[in-house]
Amino acid sequence: MMRSRFPVARVSALAALVVGTFLVTQRATGPHWRTLRPGVEFATLRGEPYCRYGSATVAALRLDPPRVRIRVRHFSREPERRPLDILEWQRRSGALAVFNAGQYYGDYSYMGLLVSGGKVVSRRPHPTFKAALVAGPRAGAPAIRVLDLTRERLNPDSLDWGEVAQSFMLFDRDGKVRVRRSDQVAARTAVGEDRGGRIVVLTSEGGYTLWEFAQLLKALPLELSQAMSMDGGLEAEMVVSVARFRYASFGQWEHGRAPRDVPSPPVELPAVITVSAR
Repeated sequence: MMRSRFPVARVSALAALVVGTFLVTQRATGPHWRTLRPGVEFATLRGEPYCRYGSATVAALRLDPPRVRIRVRHFSREPERRPLDILEWQRRSGALAVFNAGQYYGDYSYMGLLVSGGKVVSRRPHPTFKAALVAGPRAGAPAIRVLDLTRERLNPDSLDWGEVAQSFMLFDRDGKVRVRRSDQVAARTAVGEDRGGRIVVLTSEGGYTLWEFAQLLKALPLELSQAMSMDGGLEAEMVVSVARFRYASFGQWEHGRAPRDVPSPPVELPAVITVSAR
């Protein structure tokens, strides 16, 4: 039997060097933040080498909690009591930005604890989802936080927050990635908390595995201390509309589906997060 002399070890080392060089370059340059209004900044970053399909652009919206308000919105609290596409949600709310909330079942009920305007919409916490985006504290200064539910608890009968959307952690404050490796590729939406206490919302234009998206967010020059995942696939969407600035990203990539030629909201969302000025 003939043995191949193909230098696998050298190629692997070269690939690792290329990946490392790319990430170092990104860290050195950093994102170019555009201030849309006080407390609201926008930037785009590159997702190489982790992007599997489509555009490697990742949109980032950075929020200063004392200057913005976020609301959890669910279709059951709207007049028509039906899910809306993300553009309808933005028009209806007049929000500066809208992005998809966490996962939901086939009947549009939310997968986990969901609280909107102090009203518990979905009461049952998901047993394996160990993160929550929270806002509107009952007392104290305005705050928006990403909670790690292995360290903090949320009791639906005694909540300290008026807005809650439960999902799962991508990585925690110890730097530990909290999702498994898989081949499932999809567009992704995540919410992170940086070391300065700001909230960073990220939506990918292309497809990533969850594990690789977590690795990307750890490597990007965003100084994220922890991050959680919202829903992915066709539901991974974000719209930003501030003065003359417009940005929209719709979930173009989902495992087993071909991308659509005309960008438009592919699905109606039963729950979203809106961002408005204080």
